[in-house]
Amino acid sequence: MLQLCVSQQHNDIPFLFRTTGIRVFSFEEALYHVFHYWRESMDDFLSESMITWVSELGLSFLASKIKEIADNGSFSRRVIGFLQLADYFADHEITSINEALISWEKRLEWEKLKERADYLIQRGEPGKALPLYKQALLLEENTALLNNISIAYMQLSAMQDALQYLTRAIELDSDNISLMLHYTEAAIMGHQFDAAESMLAKAAKTAAPQNADIPFLQGLMAFEQNNYNCALKFFDTAIELAPGEPYYAYKAADTHRTMHQYDKALAVLDGIKPKNAVTYVKEAEIHAAAGNITAALHCMRLATSGHGAQNADLWATLAKYYRKNNDWKHAESAINHALELAPDNDRVRLESARIKKGLGRTREYQTELGNVLRGFRERYRTES
Repeated sequence: MLQLCVSQQHNDIPFLFRTTGIRVFSFEEALYHVFHYWRESMDDFLSESMITWVSELGLSFLASKIKEIADNGSFSRRVIGFLQLADYFADHEITSINEALISWEKRLEWEKLKERADYLIQRGEPGKALPLYKQALLLEENTALLNNISIAYMQLSAMQDALQYLTRAIELDSDNISLMLHYTEAAIMGHQFDAAESMLAKAAKTAAPQNADIPFLQGLMAFEQNNYNCALKFFDTAIELAPGEPYYAYKAADTHRTMHQYDKALAVLDGIKPKNAVTYVKEAEIHAAAGNITAALHCMRLATSGHGAQNADLWATLAKYYRKNNDWKHAESAINHALELAPDNDRVRLESARIKKGLGRTREYQTELGNVLRGFRERYRTES
């Protein structure tokens, strides 16, 4: 049976769900998003911006209903009330999601916050995940939260902060091999080599004999101390112990690239099967370092196809290589697509600013760069 949209008027103004970065243009699309991403939608679907957007669709009666729903007590009742504003979902679908919502509400609050933060980490947005992790830590101190906070800080290159939380995690669980390895990596990247060696020695006594992370971290320490030939020997050992783990091969390729051994770096990556977006990005980096921007662009076009098509960071990298190739038309097209996928992504916005500068749009460049810097300052104050 043909189902008509609630709003029959044409609409060019989307509503942005901030956590997922997904834009919707109709009320039905908003319902679909909340149905499938209800955890990630909780800050948006009853917000003032949603109410304003729905009103601008010519659906003032639904906007007033959303205001009423926002006052309902439980989260599950608010979600179900929103989903039932239009005759869009079948009864069995509403029943199914209601059961999931009720089950989720029974979980501890810190677990819900962690789940939302974990999603942001997976999206490559550690700065947004940190406040949620810290809020959860106020409710419950455990090694899972402490470990994930440290990972977020490591992704932000704040190794001293990462070590602080890992130290506390190890105090709570002194025999946890994963915590020891994460601590070692953070200490290496923070160039605290004595602390790294001490923890790695302890981890080696606890780990299984074939644990590839031990030689990998030995290689990482050698790499950070500019002992590249030694690092390659350890990385090769890690690859032999775990041939299906591409991360070790990536670091070996990075080492060859640092040594300007570009053919050897590409040969290492050729051993990874099947290749994914990360592999293509690594190949692009090597080609770019060798001065072959054309080959780098080819790899990035592969990276942004398939599963990488919705990754704004990949599109920003593609735009960067177009910019380096002075192909301003395609650079602007790629960065605009990245902005559509993730308008709040700082890396995307910085690349957009660089492209505007290259296009001679100085005022737009200064405005965009200023907005990014203000965002950095605001998040720093929040996280501090």
